[in-house]
Amino acid sequence: MKSFLLKISLCVFTSPLCFNLLAYELVVSDTKELKAAIKLANSNTTEESITIVLESGQYKYANNLLLTRPGITLRSRTSDPSQVVLSGNGMLKSNTVELIFDVQASNINIIGLTLKDVSHHLIQVRAEKAVRFFRLENCILQDSYQQLLKVSGNNNDKFSDFGTIRNNRFKYTAGVGPNYYIGGIDAHKSRNWEVSHNIFLNIASPAKKVAEHAIHFWRKSSDIAVTHNTIINSDRGIGFGLGNNKGQSKGGIIANNKIIHDNNNHNFADVGISLESSPDTIVANNDIFLNSSYPNAIEYRFQSTQNVIIRENVTNKSIVSRDGADAILIDNISANTPEKYWNFALYYIKQVLRFILND
Repeated sequence: MKSFLLKISLCVFTSPLCFNLLAYELVVSDTKELKAAIKLANSNTTEESITIVLESGQYKYANNLLLTRPGITLRSRTSDPSQVVLSGNGMLKSNTVELIFDVQASNINIIGLTLKDVSHHLIQVRAEKAVRFFRLENCILQDSYQQLLKVSGNNNDKFSDFGTIRNNRFKYTAGVGPNYYIGGIDAHKSRNWEVSHNIFLNIASPAKKVAEHAIHFWRKSSDIAVTHNTIINSDRGIGFGLGNNKGQSKGGIIANNKIIHDNNNHNFADVGISLESSPDTIVANNDIFLNSSYPNAIEYRFQSTQNVIIRENVTNKSIVSRDGADAILIDNISANTPEKYWNFALYYIKQVLRFILND
């Protein structure tokens, strides 16, 4: 094993946007070096940004990597996530919590990596520690026994603000999850997050009951933007809030997403978009094609769901109010024509091919 490399770069700009005089770069090529680099980065008491560059390879048993210092970036050398793979002990049920990254500090960036095979979550972002400005970009998250990405929270007064999840792939490679307690993104106490241009595949339960959503923000979340995502063969697509409880979710927008389900082997296929106790929310310009027995494409539920606008969505199933919710519906379109079905099918095929070609 060679020791990891350290590069120090001087910031030569005089712009006030250039806050730090030094930026550190650590280059690693195996799990032992990665753990040592993270330990060194966490112990750094300056305010300089630190980048850990991962060379191509398999980083086995790269579990429970705590990120406790603000301003750490982890990225692949090649920007190709398939070339840098971090794995845990397997997608197995365990009483011992196993993650890949445990994000306990703000301004953490994870870019261009594949994360897989753990008993709990591949990434846990801790709202209970007021983590802000988390960024996940150009990564592949696959095969965890619970939700792939978790934003956790407790009863304190802290939140996770301004997270960004962009251009990633979330999936279960067997075509279905290991149990029903799975999801793509499961976020509590999150505010002003952006989730865009991601693909979600097979977030689906094998037995007992429906899986959690591919994208789900709830428990005091607010002002979330979920846009331009593709969700394929997942039990539930996008959810804001859960249950008949005030304070589940507020505001935000769900727009320009594609949600497709046509796997008849999934026995718990459910709704495409769901608002539950989520007032002041906009649902716009989404395309939803569900080839399952579930009757509804979009649902808005419970009396606290008020001041909602649902407009210009294209669906082949119903848009339905349940349990006293209220919304304004504008120019939504039924996709019950052969041309619409064919357009959905072509889009679905293209997205599946994108998965195959990139893996």
